[in-house]
Amino acid sequence: MSAMLVVSGCQSTGGEVNEQMMGAGVGAALGCGVGLLIGGRAENCLAGAAAGGLVGWGVVKISQYQAHQVRSAAAERRVYGLTQAVDTPQVKIRRGTSSPKHVRPGQDVRITTDYSVLLPRGNRSATVKESWVLKKDGKVLANLPPQTNRRTAGGWAASASIPIPGNAAPGTYVVEHKVSSGSSYDEDDSTFTVRG
Repeated sequence: MSAMLVVSGCQSTGGEVNEQMMGAGVGAALGCGVGLLIGGRAENCLAGAAAGGLVGWGVVKISQYQAHQVRSAAAERRVYGLTQAVDTPQVKIRRGTSSPKHVRPGQDVRITTDYSVLLPRGNRSATVKESWVLKKDGKVLANLPPQTNRRTAGGWAASASIPIPGNAAPGTYVVEHKVSSGSSYDEDDSTFTVRG
């Protein structure tokens, strides 16, 4: 809890990458301290530092967010073979992507969610929420800030950049892309690799 409070306090102190590095460093240091207090051995320090370092990803912010319509409503209906109108707003992800596929710590990754919005007759738009979760080795590192906007029927591409902390562990990271509108939602995954 202490690590989480200290890390959350870092959010207003500087640039995004510096915040992430400070958050991960403070989290690792506090995690090590807690590990030593609990177990009194070096192995406990290492385990606590690893767990604390993951907390540093919790301050990830998105930047350069943008969304634009990429396909018409008629094109979306043809793609999904819909001959009848829908009763409630529907969303469907065509594809979630992360690029570049290989990055080094300190670089940015661009995440893009290409999705469709289908609306009932008479509805001009619907509220759509776009969200992303960053994971590594099955653990959630960060819930990226969701974006909620009104969308007309058709295909949409929403994208944003996320900075990779300078001390990010090498390996494969998973981005879970999700869009929702009312009770309709869809998810897709993309991956990128941080090189050592």
